[in-house]
Amino acid sequence: MMIRRANVITGGSVIGAYHILATIGSGGMGTVYLGEHTLLGRRAAVKLLNPEVSHDRSVVDRFFNEARASAAINHPGIVQIFDFGYAEVGAAYLVMELLEGADLASRIERHGPLPYPTPCA
Repeated sequence: MMIRRANVITGGSVIGAYHILATIGSGGMGTVYLGEHTLLGRRAAVKLLNPEVSHDRSVVDRFFNEARASAAINHPGIVQIFDFGYAEVGAAYLVMELLEGADLASRIERHGPLPYPTPCA
């Protein structure tokens, strides 16, 4: 199963210690894949920066600094970061907690706008 040509990532590829199973989504900076740890069997989201972005040192530094900052925070509202580094294809990646659910745009489409909070008196 082909996942994304730009990063030459296919189902069965390995990034870090994670087998790539499927694509979750993509954007201007990279692609997020469903991965499964090769030894633990734990599933995670694996974000791989696009190759052209991975060659920009300032972007990669910011990407890794955000990973370190997120990993230092233990809060239910902050995604857990498990690992980061460079994949064999040369692109920077990070491995994070896999969250289930719908994105905000889908939620708004189904249920309408979120209510605006009222100020406390």
